[in-house]
Amino acid sequence: MSQMDVDVSDPLTALITLREEIEPTEDTQLIGSFYELEDLYERKLWYQLSELLTKSIYKNENSKPIRLRLYENFVFTFAHKISQLKLVEFLLLSIGECSLEDSLEYLHSLELEITAVLSKQQNGSAEEGVNFNEVRQADIFVRIETARIKLEMGNVDEATTIIDESSKKIDDLVSSVDNRVNASYYRTNAQLMKINGDYSAYYYSSLLFLACITDLNELTNKTQIVRDICVSGLLGDKIYNFGEIIMHEIFQYLQDDDWLKHLVLSLNNGDLTGFKEIIDSPDVQSVPELSNSVEFLKQKMCIMALIEIVFSKPTNSKTVKYSELLKEIPLLKNADDVERLTMKCLSLGLIKGHINQVSSEVEINWIQPRTMTRDQIVNMKKKMTQWSERVEDLNKYMGDAGKELWV
Repeated sequence: MSQMDVDVSDPLTALITLREEIEPTEDTQLIGSFYELEDLYERKLWYQLSELLTKSIYKNENSKPIRLRLYENFVFTFAHKISQLKLVEFLLLSIGECSLEDSLEYLHSLELEITAVLSKQQNGSAEEGVNFNEVRQADIFVRIETARIKLEMGNVDEATTIIDESSKKIDDLVSSVDNRVNASYYRTNAQLMKINGDYSAYYYSSLLFLACITDLNELTNKTQIVRDICVSGLLGDKIYNFGEIIMHEIFQYLQDDDWLKHLVLSLNNGDLTGFKEIIDSPDVQSVPELSNSVEFLKQKMCIMALIEIVFSKPTNSKTVKYSELLKEIPLLKNADDVERLTMKCLSLGLIKGHINQVSSEVEINWIQPRTMTRDQIVNMKKKMTQWSERVEDLNKYMGDAGKELWV
């Protein structure tokens, strides 16, 4: 695996050899970091050393060719002196260019090392000062990453078993779970849901994964991630609000798929005009999952339009006539369509109320809470202002009308 001979018995010799290899890059910052690594290693400042590896070595693109050898011949020699979660992180950054088979082998080797530490705790022979909660999380971390590699190799059943076991282990942890473990779990689970064709579960798992990422610059495939999330949201039979992804910073990376951005926005806003402009476009036809689900998307559009109509109405008037819905939602052809659409919304738990067939109207008394976009927040502010003014008028009326009672 190594491209040159390295003295694995002496970490400092290995470090110097690797530093000499990167010197032709003339990256003075990276070379300086290697000199600093030598100093920190000799002084046994393990925490500072691991922080330097994280912030200056592994984040530097010029370190890619020597990362794996750095891990094998230097980092791993003091593996039990540093955070086990960081150790897993260093390995993951080191095997980025490896084959899936080699990656699996490296992960398995590290898993054995971590398991050995946990076994010492059970046998009562553990070293002092070991944070076993962190070690347990590192064990879960490396297992989940193993499942991710197995998914990429097509071993879905094995990966599913590992993910299920890891989920139970996470639930059994007595302290808060590290964000790196959570991110790994949600990303891998989302990958499994995508393979299983569960769009709704993929959408929610992906949003939870993004919630664990503090810096989007850590993600190299932001455009593909947000694209997949949006497509899954459109196709998910339980997704009737896109506010969370629209308001997320990653949504801006859809600039190359402007049509997809407008399709998501038009659905979220109940905008039938915008929806019609896009749904029959070549862009939609270029995505098989969407082109094969046009009728479903039209039904979802009708549902979103109905919700937006009800949501935009004054708080004290949530009754909608059939005639209004037929006018505002041209995709509906008659009263039967209106009733079927309303019953669908009721069954999905998006609204609560009832259908008054005698009066040909729908009476709504509750709408499912949702994440609002900035435009929707502005509209809500206007409604709250109107409500406040009505309360103030009522208060003034009651004050004036009540004066005679006190005379």
